[in-house]
Amino acid sequence: MDTRDIRDTSPRHDTLSRLVIGLALIAGGLLFTLDNFGVVEVGDVWRFWPLVLVALGLAKFANRSFFAGTILVALGTLFFLRTFGLLDFHLRYLFPLIFVLIGLRIVFAHRPGRRTWDASTNPGGTLNEWAVFGGGERRFVSADFRGGQANAVFGGFNIDLRESKMASDRATIDVFCFCGGGELRVPEDWNVILKVVPIFGGTDDKSRHAAAVPGTSQKELLVTGFILFGGLGIKN
Repeated sequence: MDTRDIRDTSPRHDTLSRLVIGLALIAGGLLFTLDNFGVVEVGDVWRFWPLVLVALGLAKFANRSFFAGTILVALGTLFFLRTFGLLDFHLRYLFPLIFVLIGLRIVFAHRPGRRTWDASTNPGGTLNEWAVFGGGERRFVSADFRGGQANAVFGGFNIDLRESKMASDRATIDVFCFCGGGELRVPEDWNVILKVVPIFGGTDDKSRHAAAVPGTSQKELLVTGFILFGGLGIKN
């Protein structure tokens, strides 16, 4: 991945993501305020609540988290059609779709080339971890770390990146956890930016966020993804 591309695109994506979420919060606050003064009836406007999921999904797209963005946009669209009587279904009908999403994740997941799980240098520098009905602890060592993905389906992963060196100033790890979870251990000089969507799950970032030293570039690890009935922990 080219360093110039990361510096040119990432700030714009982050700004657009914050803009979408910020405007949604502003609009919601103004509507409830006007309702308190009797200007509008929030009960009518509340029917449009699925659009919030769509907005969050678009924010994920802006941040290049396409899997989480697709899920949020799809859910928002389904609930919107259901609210206005254009599509009639019960929530339990959506449960089998979870397995469809997991299957799509597995089939279309990016599969980089060679990877190494030992103390030697990993020439590829791309993480590709799967924990399905099991898991374990892995040590990923690379002098040219470029990000990657970590997935847990009815399992768990524990990935140690503390001996890796980042290829540029920013790398992205996309995480997917369903009925499982994982833990990432990162070097102390990496600043973690957590942008994971948890549904019936949670995240816990205990890593040290070191202040940037003037005149030097700070390494940033962007963690994106989607968690359903699971959890993710990050520490040093």
